[in-house]
Amino acid sequence: MPGLHGLRHVHATTLLLAGVPVHVVAARLGHADPAITLRVYAHVINEQMASAADVFADAVEQAG
Repeated sequence: MPGLHGLRHVHATTLLLAGVPVHVVAARLGHADPAITLRVYAHVINEQMASAADVFADAVEQAG
């Protein structure tokens, strides 16, 4: 079983992948500045950006 730090990381990662805004995740983690959250979880946010681009491309394609 992961330690507390591991659970904290899983919690934050899960929220970010679910689309919860960074400032909300930052507040839940107790980060005074969302920039801290962005720095620590940049890999998750980059995954979301790629996913968002795919969603947009699909929407444009469906719009014809």
